Amino acid sequence: MVKEETKETKSRKELNKLKRKNAELYPIYKMFSWDLLCFYSIEFLFYTITKQITPSQVLMISGLYQIFIVVMFIPAVALIDFLGRRKGIIVGNLFEVLYILILIFLPGVWSIIIANLIFSLGYNMKTIAETNLLYDSVSTKGGEGLFSKLDSKGGKYYYIFDGICSLLAGYLFVINNYIPMIVCLSFIIISTLISLKFKDIYQVGAEIERKGMKAILQEYKVDLKQTIKFILKSKRMKSFIIFGAVFTGLIEIIGTCRGDLLTDLQITPEQFSIIFAIITFIGGLSLSLKDKIEKKFKNRTLSFLSLTYIASCLVVGIISVYFQGSYIIPIVLLMYAIQNICTSNWYIFETKYTKNFTSPEKRNKVTFTYEFFGAIIASVLAILGGIVLDYNSASITFLLTGLSFLAIMVVVLDYMRTRFGLKPEEYKKEDIML
Repeated sequence: MVKEETKETKSRKELNKLKRKNAELYPIYKMFSWDLLCFYSIEFLFYTITKQITPSQVLMISGLYQIFIVVMFIPAVALIDFLGRRKGIIVGNLFEVLYILILIFLPGVWSIIIANLIFSLGYNMKTIAETNLLYDSVSTKGGEGLFSKLDSKGGKYYYIFDGICSLLAGYLFVINNYIPMIVCLSFIIISTLISLKFKDIYQVGAEIERKGMKAILQEYKVDLKQTIKFILKSKRMKSFIIFGAVFTGLIEIIGTCRGDLLTDLQITPEQFSIIFAIITFIGGLSLSLKDKIEKKFKNRTLSFLSLTYIASCLVVGIISVYFQGSYIIPIVLLMYAIQNICTSNWYIFETKYTKNFTSPEKRNKVTFTYEFFGAIIASVLAILGGIVLDYNSASITFLLTGLSFLAIMVVVLDYMRTRFGLKPEEYKKEDIML
């Protein structure tokens, strides 16, 4: 009996050691891997100048990407359940390598569409596996707070580093359009190498070997149906999915409009890089305020972030429609910075809220369901935004988008008011049973 207890204690110590290593490594990994470094500051320029597609096509592609997210989410979740978190992260990074290679070597709109299809699978795998691996690694008493702290720390590192990369990207783009893409590729390779050092906390191989892949897939199908059924009954998750989808759709539309408006204001590639570097820095530094924002606004945190973002869109739309000249640029850039503050904090809160009240075995399915329904709505909104941008200037699109989403968001927030952000004891069992 004593011997068995000793083995159990030793096994527990080894497991805790693996958890600590994952937790220590995660913020550094996220700094390189959260998203594509050295790309987004020149993305609009790369698409419109190098690939020679229109701003409305860029937004249409964003809408298609959201659809790809939906299509590729089931394969992504199934692959992670089969491979485990660690291998899922590695394979996801390799898909992102392939994505950049396609953008570099293949021409035209279709190359971007194909690349986005591949990227959506890799990004889905990373999104699910990375945060779930971290959550597994801090799943102790007080672990939820540590999860948010480490995730936020990695996000802050990413934004600061991305700010530096964004500053260089515009100048490198002027030298050669493809140099920033090669730099981006090198960072993904670094991410892949770092991910090799992660360790799975919950092993999957033995279960598959014992039951067989066919039985596992059948269980997965049944479990997924039950998860979707639960979420559709859960007022908490339904309201959060609707909010996330609407806010994501807004961010997608404005993300393209921002680049288009800067082009209309005759901003050069070098100035592009400086602008995106500064607002990226601001977004990263603002993560230090995450806890203060949540403490101050409590269950109104998402209302504060979304309505502030929409207000900044309206300001940009009004001044760019009714006033002309370079003197409006500082106001536009200030609004862009506010938008980055809102989005950088939203992404951290989004990850945290999708993990609350979930068990390790259910977490992948909950994440899938949230992304699945959210991406459908966001893709429709992004495609509609592309149609609006095709017939209007960026200034008009900013204004119309701000007004439309203000009306939509007021309804969504009113719906959420009695369903989300409550104290645990205020929820019904069907809202938090996972």
